[in-house]
Amino acid sequence: MNKKIIGYTTGVFDLFHVGHLNILRQAKARCDYLIVGVCTDELTHRLKGKWPVVPYEQRARIVEALRYVDEVVPETSADKLAAWERLGYDVLFKGGDAREKPAYKEFEKELAKHGAYIQYFPYTDGVSSSLFRVEKDGNMKVDKEKCMSLYLAFRYIGDPDVQFAPGIVHRDHQIFPYSKRRAVRSAEDIDRALREVLATVDLSKTGICLSAGMDSAILASYLPKGTKAYTARCVAASAIDETVQAHKYCELYGLEHVVVDVTWDDYVRSMDELAVLDGSPIVPNEPQAYMLARRMAADGITTVIFGNAADDEFGGMDRLLSKDWTFDEWVERFTFLDAKKVLKNPVDVSYVYEPYRSGQNGIDFIKFIKEIYSISAGAAYTSGYSASGLQYLDPYEHVKLDAPLNLARIRAGESKYLLRELFKMRYPGLEVPEKLPMSRPADEWLKGWQGPERPEFIPGCVACLSGEQKLLVYSLERFLNLLDRRERA
Repeated sequence: MNKKIIGYTTGVFDLFHVGHLNILRQAKARCDYLIVGVCTDELTHRLKGKWPVVPYEQRARIVEALRYVDEVVPETSADKLAAWERLGYDVLFKGGDAREKPAYKEFEKELAKHGAYIQYFPYTDGVSSSLFRVEKDGNMKVDKEKCMSLYLAFRYIGDPDVQFAPGIVHRDHQIFPYSKRRAVRSAEDIDRALREVLATVDLSKTGICLSAGMDSAILASYLPKGTKAYTARCVAASAIDETVQAHKYCELYGLEHVVVDVTWDDYVRSMDELAVLDGSPIVPNEPQAYMLARRMAADGITTVIFGNAADDEFGGMDRLLSKDWTFDEWVERFTFLDAKKVLKNPVDVSYVYEPYRSGQNGIDFIKFIKEIYSISAGAAYTSGYSASGLQYLDPYEHVKLDAPLNLARIRAGESKYLLRELFKMRYPGLEVPEKLPMSRPADEWLKGWQGPERPEFIPGCVACLSGEQKLLVYSLERFLNLLDRRERA
């Protein structure tokens, strides 16, 4: 019987980025069991002369959630030979810059005496964990006030020319190019296209994010029997429970239903971790997707299927499509939270709308939904999946409607009319579920919050805000506090 190879690597893993992920992925590919030593706060301070931005407990949780990692241990000493005596690893994985250090040349000889060795990996070009730098920021301008205003208006930054602080590069969801999408005109076309997209993925270790709605239900119907389907259940008296309807879909297609409870404490614990990865405050639904993703990773899932882009492409945003808006009406209607209501120094971000202006006072609101709204909506899922080391696929993002939306049908109550037809094809015995409001009970979770205390905000500014708007302000203040910790580190 072949001996199991035990691998070991260490790091601070502060402000986790793709370079860290690459090291861990390469390490796991070269051993059977990967142990990761995460440096404690105290050791990090001793080695680097500053405290990490993210506390040890949270950094360890991020690393532990990755599918490449079998075990996480606290790294309290820089003595790798002592670690070998404690863990008995066969191979130590290090970044390539350690190869030329005299200490590691001697250490290689010591390890060789015990039958172990060092495997060196190159660092990911342009990636560094120091000061939030997840990629080179080029000529980006630091403009905290504009970033704050953009985030409140659109729930993400979007503008590639600005950043919150030096080295803080926000990562926005990238839309799959329209030129590469499969064109469809009917429910039958969509059926064919979804099958083709899913055929490109190894479904043996795939899970699906399943809600009570028809978009994810349709996708679930194409997955192999026994596939795990994950539904979030927010824990609060006012929360909408989607698990009963989702379970019906699972029963009809032989899927294993997994319910993941999500609490306000889960939101709070994950906000800083996700903001570090995003380089910006979180998208409100992000922690919920993250909790699902962590469970999936723990279950051995490698790829998650989800159905977010159907609303953007097939006319699911019925309220936004309810009339032909003037430019000014659209700006007022779409802006999630006008920065003037909460910030002392708001910045005008109406320039984001200008490329979609039509004539003197019209606007191409359909194009705006597909290009601007879809980024924030997609990020609510993909950021959380990436944080857990999962690959992800939204099959609807690989499909495009090759005909104008039939606004008359949508305004008559048939939102996503083609998907309604497809749902009836896939679930002939069920009623088509109507669109549900967000299951996240933000009003209840934040009913006792008195509002931000930082000087950037207007005192008492949350008094007249909805729960979802309060959550946005709460997330923004937490991110600003995180930046302050970075400056003090």
